[in-house]
Amino acid sequence: MGVRNRCREVADRLGCKTLDAKFLTEIGSGLNCSPFEAEAVLDVMKEVYFPFLDSATERAPPGKATLVAVCSDEPGGKPIAACQKRTVCLTLHRGTEDDRLLQQHGPRAFRRARIADLCQEALSQGGLLTCEDLAYRVFFVSPRTITRDLAALRKAEPDRLIPLGSNLHDTVLC
Repeated sequence: MGVRNRCREVADRLGCKTLDAKFLTEIGSGLNCSPFEAEAVLDVMKEVYFPFLDSATERAPPGKATLVAVCSDEPGGKPIAACQKRTVCLTLHRGTEDDRLLQQHGPRAFRRARIADLCQEALSQGGLLTCEDLAYRVFFVSPRTITRDLAALRKAEPDRLIPLGSNLHDTVLC
């Protein structure tokens, strides 16, 4: 038996009263995980959620939004649920340029002017958007509307590749 280290004992007791320790206890007993597994779950949770929960973390500036997209290096034919994801920060509104475009030409022209840029912006951050991302998370329209916009863009510029999951990979939507 060694010499008792009271400072270490206090530190250990205080360490048991942290949020991390509470989480490890809850996940360990609730899911019957080993300490190693509970620690791994905690690490993943911190990696995924903490950047968005920390009040000291800088928020996206006006006109930008953070979305979760499929990683651009995921192979085709893989269900989205099984794909690795990446958060991307997209410029949804570029200021007076977009205001002018909306006022002079309407929402359809605005979408058609922005779709390719948004897809390229996501790709430059390692993510691929889908028609559903554009429809439900960016423009708040139906996927059919985005499909029509993409058809019009392809007709106007047949050589231009818009980097969508469906164009670069055969992504299975599920």
